[in-house]
Amino acid sequence: MSVVTSVRSELSIVIPTYNTAAMTLTLCRTLPDAEVIVVDDASTDGTSELLRTEPVTVIRLDENRRFAGAANAGVAASRGAIVLLLNSDARPEPGAIDAFVRAFDSDPLLGVAGARLLNPDGTPQWSGGPIPTLAWLLVMCSGVARFLPKRHQAGVDWVSGAAMAFRREVWDVAGPLNEGYRFYAQDLALCVRARAAGWDVRLIDDAHVVHEGGATKPRDAAMLREDLLTWGRAHYGRAWAAAARPLTFAAAMVRRFISSS
Repeated sequence: MSVVTSVRSELSIVIPTYNTAAMTLTLCRTLPDAEVIVVDDASTDGTSELLRTEPVTVIRLDENRRFAGAANAGVAASRGAIVLLLNSDARPEPGAIDAFVRAFDSDPLLGVAGARLLNPDGTPQWSGGPIPTLAWLLVMCSGVARFLPKRHQAGVDWVSGAAMAFRREVWDVAGPLNEGYRFYAQDLALCVRARAAGWDVRLIDDAHVVHEGGATKPRDAAMLREDLLTWGRAHYGRAWAAAARPLTFAAAMVRRFISSS
């Protein structure tokens, strides 16, 4: 394990990774001088060994804890007043990380900030949005969302955990990430808790991050549906969840029809 002494002591960058050794190495070599913590989530591809000589801290987990567990381990070991969670398949463009830091410096009420996520071809990805409603959930589960334009939104209630920064104080009151979710909705839950505690959540226009969605884990529509239903039950209650489950199942059937046609 090697440790970097950072001149950017206010910032820690945490990268959970599972069997993406080469991708993680490439990401680490593009990052500015800061505390970088890579959490190797029991990978079998030699991730820890590959990063041994890099100026990063590597935490090797003995058992796979999935994204939330790995992220929680990394944040627990970090020291920065601002923590940036990055997927190993994310690539901050020049100036993106400085834009995060400037945003927190200029707005004392900003608690959680997300990047403007881009596909590798430069087109926008979903980077955040309003608190999910049943209608929104049906759009997501049906697959219709991919046909909708990805417009920049002025105000959001949650931002994507693919490139999400937050203050240490926010983590203390709204964290850690809920490890009960299988893969999705942890970022949503954290942002909603942060807003409930009085912090602002927003996207940073100048923080552009290329995200190869699905490069670390293929998108799993069924898992997304179940995680969002789990979140909805906790947020809206059992009656909402009882109504949402059959409707989202029907929406999932629409997705299958679209995919097969």
